Amino acid sequence: MSQLGERDAAAVRDVLAALERDVEVTLELGPTPAPVTLLAAGGREIDTGGETRRLVEAVCEESDRLTLTVVEHDEPGPWPRTTIGPGLRYLGMPVGYELTTLVHGILEAGREEPALSSASRERLATLARDVTVDVFVTPT
Repeated sequence: MSQLGERDAAAVRDVLAALERDVEVTLELGPTPAPVTLLAAGGREIDTGGETRRLVEAVCEESDRLTLTVVEHDEPGPWPRTTIGPGLRYLGMPVGYELTTLVHGILEAGREEPALSSASRERLATLARDVTVDVFVTPT
């Protein structure tokens, strides 16, 4: 049985049906510097790597256009880390509303043309150097 419920799996499938090209998803796992305790889990420690792996595998099973590679690290680090396409990175567990962020990140990576307006793309083209944009999603 999928980590996603039937309703969520159908919703993910519907979104991913709009993929215009194949997308590579890389999930990196390894020890975290400190145990993770979630209040939503009743204040108990959880295996963030295992939970994330099951969830990302379930999402990737919903489309033939997705390829998942799992990399196991021995050293502590910012794990779990999910890389979508050539450079979109998601740190942490994509649970709750954050699952939508992950799925729509995959959708964006699978577009032939970016969803940004042409005016935004033109403006970005004028930047003198590459920039990194960090977007933070807080737990729900």
